[in-house]
Amino acid sequence: MKRTICALLAICLLALALPALAETKLSEVQMIYEDYDENYANETVSDEPTLEELEGMLKRARKNPAELDNCTMNCTLLCTDRDGAIYDFAVATDGCPFIMDRASEKVYRLTDEDQARLWEIFELIRETMGYDAASVFDW
Repeated sequence: MKRTICALLAICLLALALPALAETKLSEVQMIYEDYDENYANETVSDEPTLEELEGMLKRARKNPAELDNCTMNCTLLCTDRDGAIYDFAVATDGCPFIMDRASEKVYRLTDEDQARLWEIFELIRETMGYDAASVFDW
């Protein structure tokens, strides 16, 4: 009897926790691109499946003591969570797999798959980059 009660309690707790675990914390992600040739693009993502995917990318990114001197950081990635907090990242646009948290200046490395998918999601930005930056990517 005790096992049955414990099993039922565990199932109830799991059922209550699943919706909270499944909910994406991001409400919107916006990427802004601007370069010295006056190319500019702004793209916003707000659909739940893509937000979930972007959140996963950011969680998988690993701290990296990279030197960004050789990377061109022409994109801003603004991630707004459901509480209204905004996280501001600089994103490399020259093929470097790095993003930098502007608040802490910590550098993170995206996986190769996540970097490729990021530029698929923000296709308008990628197309606006112009020849020099876009030629780095093998699309």
